[in-house]
Amino acid sequence: MPSKTSIRAGFVIFDDAGRVLLVRHADGKRKWGLPGGRQREGEAAWETAIRECQEEIQVAMHPADFTLSGIYYLSGRNAYVFDFKVTEWEGTPVPDGKEIAEVGFFLVDKLPAPISKFTVQRIRDAARNQGDVLLRKQQAKPEPNTANRAVYRLNESDA
Repeated sequence: MPSKTSIRAGFVIFDDAGRVLLVRHADGKRKWGLPGGRQREGEAAWETAIRECQEEIQVAMHPADFTLSGIYYLSGRNAYVFDFKVTEWEGTPVPDGKEIAEVGFFLVDKLPAPISKFTVQRIRDAARNQGDVLLRKQQAKPEPNTANRAVYRLNESDA
């Protein structure tokens, strides 16, 4: 397992029709994913998500317009992923042409390929989100006879 904890953050963006905005990466396997990226030194998770959206797709987000929908821990990578659900933003999503080759809105039950199972899970979690924060632990290699993830819901009564 990597010794240093990695933190990533991004947005699950829904339009008025309930479709989710996906970005297609310009490198590697050119998978579809959610806008977001790796945290820089001194950034809060929401600042990372805001910066990455501005850089990747030229859209501005404001903290009053989004909610934390999920925190995911990837045990095999020693990494956390923070997802924020949003339905209001400023600007028109346009790919930066460097990291992102394409953007598009898709129905949650008709997502494009290639897309990772982890990304699909995060989209479905956000789509069902009604204000609770979902905490999910994903294990890279499940132990025999054990579940490969633990799911918790965090709401005000848990605090």
